[in-house]
Amino acid sequence: MKRFLALVAAILLVGCSGQAPASLTDYQLPRSVEVTFSALLPANTPAGEQVFFVLLDEVTGLDLNTHPLVMQASGEQSVSLSLSLPQGSLLKYRYMRQGPAGSAVEVSAEGQPIEFRTYYVDGPGHIAHDLIAAWSDLPLQQETGQVSGSLHDADGNPLASLAVAAAGLQTRSDDAGRFVIPGLPQGLHNVLIYAPDGSIHTFQQGALVAANNDTPANIRLTPSGTAAVTFWLTPPAEHTAGIPVFLTGNLQALASRPLMLAQADGRYGLILELPTGVDIRYKYTLGDGLWNAEHLADGNFHLRQLVIQPGTTELEIHDQVVSWSAGSSAPIWFELNAPPEDLLAYIQFKLGDWSTPLPMWPLGEGHWAYRLNSPTNFAQPLEYRYCLDAACTIVGAGTRTVQGNQSTLQQIQDQLDAWER
Repeated sequence: MKRFLALVAAILLVGCSGQAPASLTDYQLPRSVEVTFSALLPANTPAGEQVFFVLLDEVTGLDLNTHPLVMQASGEQSVSLSLSLPQGSLLKYRYMRQGPAGSAVEVSAEGQPIEFRTYYVDGPGHIAHDLIAAWSDLPLQQETGQVSGSLHDADGNPLASLAVAAAGLQTRSDDAGRFVIPGLPQGLHNVLIYAPDGSIHTFQQGALVAANNDTPANIRLTPSGTAAVTFWLTPPAEHTAGIPVFLTGNLQALASRPLMLAQADGRYGLILELPTGVDIRYKYTLGDGLWNAEHLADGNFHLRQLVIQPGTTELEIHDQVVSWSAGSSAPIWFELNAPPEDLLAYIQFKLGDWSTPLPMWPLGEGHWAYRLNSPTNFAQPLEYRYCLDAACTIVGAGTRTVQGNQSTLQQIQDQLDAWER
């Protein structure tokens, strides 16, 4: 923490960040293959309305960085879309419909919103067959069946806490490796199994579901290998040397946002043991996947992808961040004076719900700061509060607001008289 004491006003200045590489990364993804997504629409889908395949970004937030792609009619009640994707990719996506009355998202047979679907790109020329149960604005009564089974390793040991997905519905295997996914419309579904920590090879197969029946799926899975991956990061030119930089991503090892180590040449470095043969999505950030995360020159979020070839034991990746800011809205500088405590202070923002508490930068006893670079283009006042622990169980009295979309840097000075326990 001592290395941050000299920041104060210097945080507003440009720091030395070393020589930038020629590209954003020197890592090459596996070759891309073509996959066709074919979706059977509900019988009551209005004719002529546009259907979208919506790619999702789970690192930024499933509803925060979506990429809708127009699908083409491929039959009387079906649409399709072909994409070229790196082999080994694990996609998360869902379907949306646009008509004169507005947009509608797909829902389950029970009317629950579909959070995401999954598909594993394990080879060329594959077709992903999806069956959309219903739209949010057009309920549709139908009979359903289920898929159930058990998951074990090669030695017959049960595998717990694995994610099992089909038709946009998800569950986890229990301590005995058992799972069940009810509420599946009659037809062919893609059943996909993966480990949130990447410890097993992703598995998928088709399952034919009949109404009021159970389709069994008892599966043996193989473990992933691991590789020691060294990440080298060159920050953007406007970066202030010494500011803490984190890595965040879709695996459990990355969700904890490991801290990168500042190097003498202005770069940052980090070594992690990561699974091979697994789709790893990640980004660099001064906060989390949304707040103060890296952006491209056009202002869009930058989400990186890594698929480590099986058999790899060591790998070095050299990355460069273009910017921590997005758009023309100016950053916001938060400065807090509070009763001294032997704990780290956090700032927490509310976007719909309270988001990840972000560690502030210590400037001295009871004196903390944080610079919000992005996103700062929110139209409504942004609610925030201060905390004294990562779970925000110890908070500063009351919440505060700040207005975004400003053309010049805002400097917010806040005072706390006491922490509420």
